[in-house]
Amino acid sequence: MKEKNADKLRDALSRLPAYDAPGSAWDAIDKGLSPTLADQLPTYQPAAGVWNAISRKMEQAEVATLQQTMAKQRQLPWRKLAGIAAAIALLLTVGIGLNSIDRPAKVTIAYHQEIAPAMTIPDWDDNEASFTNALAEIEARNEPKLNALGQELIELNEAKEEIKATLVAYGDDASVIRQLAEIERDRSDIYRQIIEL
Repeated sequence: MKEKNADKLRDALSRLPAYDAPGSAWDAIDKGLSPTLADQLPTYQPAAGVWNAISRKMEQAEVATLQQTMAKQRQLPWRKLAGIAAAIALLLTVGIGLNSIDRPAKVTIAYHQEIAPAMTIPDWDDNEASFTNALAEIEARNEPKLNALGQELIELNEAKEEIKATLVAYGDDASVIRQLAEIERDRSDIYRQIIEL
């Protein structure tokens, strides 16, 4: 119900005198509250089956909630799957399109200064005088065995000159130097055989 004269009532209440309660009143109130109402009420212990039933219902509710959550997570709606597939297709199309755009080639200039290897000029002709003397001795004796060895020595000399020309033309190549070393070994072997005869 709505008060019709609320402002008059407020004015009248504000004009009433205020009184403080005596200190003994609080002690009487405290004594009146002892023992507390909770101490005065009887207590009852429920049967064990009640608590077991409540516990079972709570567990069943938790399991049901968990199953519903898992079912929602397992089932993706078709619209969501279609949206994901469309987004992937769009990203692939944009990626392929951006990749196929002709971009101006970046030109970079790199330079490196290499130190030329020191030219090692081996002296392949330091024993040529002894080979020339051996050939002159073979011509002077004119023996068939010595003539055959002399012919082999002439062929090895020609091969040596060709290999030396290759070294001059193409530089120090390891395989060419190995060939030249083999020729020198063969020439030394034939020179030894000539001296023995």
